[in-house]
Amino acid sequence: MDFYEKLKSGVYQLKDSKGIPVPITAYMLQELLRRNEKLQEVTVEIKQGEIIVSGKAEADLKLAKKDVAFSITLQPIQMEGRELIFKIVKLKPLNLSILNKRIFDKPPHLTYKSGHIRIDFNGWDIVRKIPVGKIKSYVVVEGKIVVMIGI
Repeated sequence: MDFYEKLKSGVYQLKDSKGIPVPITAYMLQELLRRNEKLQEVTVEIKQGEIIVSGKAEADLKLAKKDVAFSITLQPIQMEGRELIFKIVKLKPLNLSILNKRIFDKPPHLTYKSGHIRIDFNGWDIVRKIPVGKIKSYVVVEGKIVVMIGI
């Protein structure tokens, strides 16, 4: 069997399998959120099928800037390409769309739109090492999300 045949059989085998598992830990999500200069003291927990993010956010109100302590509970609901879409299940102190957009809309990795937060995994080194494919499935387990990337 020549190189081309080996490559072709490998691609078909990958296509038929569930994909390549890529673990996304709570620490990795926490580091992603720390890139946002408006968030401080961010902690991320993944448990019971939900992601709980807490910390302080700088609310840029028209008259003054104020740090607001927040806690947000996210639940994965859908996948598109290499993005996971999360529904905001619970947000303390307030679930205001304007405030959410200012805090959580930080493209290209994180976007907020109409009550949903999208995380684009394509910009992550661990996912970028896999040049082709999209998220075929995901499993939320204690402490991490395992995304399966396949063709």
